[in-house]
Amino acid sequence: MAKQGTLTRRGFLARAGLFAAAPCVLTRGAWGAPAPSDRVVVAIIGVGGQGTGHLHQLRGNPRCRIAAVCDVDGGRLKRAKDAVGDCEAVTDFRRIIDRSDIDAVTTATPDHWHAPITIMACQAGKDVYCEKPLSRTIAEGRAMITAARRYGRVVQMGTQYRSMGHVRQFAEWVRNGRIGQIERVRVWHASNPVVAPVAPAAPPADLDYDLWLGVAPWAPYVPQRCHFSFRFWMDYAGGFICDNGAHMFSVVSWALGTDATGPTTIEGKARWAPDNLYDVPVEMSVRYEFTDPPLTMTWEQPGEGGLSMQLIGTKATFTGFFQPTITQGEADLSPTRADEIQLYRSSNHFGNWFDCIATRRRPVGDVEIGHRVCAWSHLGNIACIVGRKLRWDPVAERFPDDPEANRLLGRPWREPWTLPT
Repeated sequence: MAKQGTLTRRGFLARAGLFAAAPCVLTRGAWGAPAPSDRVVVAIIGVGGQGTGHLHQLRGNPRCRIAAVCDVDGGRLKRAKDAVGDCEAVTDFRRIIDRSDIDAVTTATPDHWHAPITIMACQAGKDVYCEKPLSRTIAEGRAMITAARRYGRVVQMGTQYRSMGHVRQFAEWVRNGRIGQIERVRVWHASNPVVAPVAPAAPPADLDYDLWLGVAPWAPYVPQRCHFSFRFWMDYAGGFICDNGAHMFSVVSWALGTDATGPTTIEGKARWAPDNLYDVPVEMSVRYEFTDPPLTMTWEQPGEGGLSMQLIGTKATFTGFFQPTITQGEADLSPTRADEIQLYRSSNHFGNWFDCIATRRRPVGDVEIGHRVCAWSHLGNIACIVGRKLRWDPVAERFPDDPEANRLLGRPWREPWTLPT
């Protein structure tokens, strides 16, 4: 089988000699009907890094059965297979897409694979749990929403903070005006790394490097291009503003009530290090202006260092990300009352996904929410690249009258892969 192919499952199955006339083969749960057993049959695509967390969460989980694991790294694939035991182990995720007995997939691959895998899984009638950030670009994120809605799929983004009770309580306090009207939000993170350039090398024998690159441009192999450090290359990700920024912006958006909208202007400044192996900015300062509600948010690298945020209200200020606390002013931090805004309740992110697979309800980290909050990250990178203030239409998802900036909303896919419209 070829290592690449068009995004549509039609092309893959035709080459494999398995396709007749139907546009896709639907799984037994494709129309929301319950499976013969109560357990969801799942496959895990990408079993290193955060994928090990997927293995930990799903192995032995009474709500599912792991039928397959997949990774282009042979060593990681073997470890996952050994950990699960009775399951298929494959290098090419399209073998999983082809299996009609698999109801759902999780993916913890590098960011540039999130859209292809999610879209193909939706086309094949499978529900998806996709790690954050949802996509590599705004165009890819919108295509993922289109696929999820067109094929009636449950797609959850792995922003686990929305399934933590103390985060929900924090967001409810803010939404209910406990610290007054929010006037300013600050988010900061440590700088992106600087690494001296290294000479290209031959890929390891147990790594399918061409398939690892996939939709991304061809590039010579260096060890720092793969696994965790992929996130510091724009061809595959977008730096910490996309990585942890996806978590942080998700919490901020939940608290502000902006899941269905976004900023209207973005201005960014950045510093790139000379002779850096990576191509993301080392330091960044991004200013976002919102009109609904009217406020300003900044992303600062390094800011005050570490990883944190601050919501400044007219009555009080919350500071901290993992456990926000009042650091200025006073606020009523009693539990949310029955007559106040109460947000989506989820106590377990994978559990919520399984609940929604059964009920066909949209999950707490629904694909469109994931797209909206991750767009803030992509907008920050775009503003830093163009180096000037940008106007943004969060409904049309375009920069009005700015062709240069609009060209950065997507990235070309390496042939023969194609992004559906």
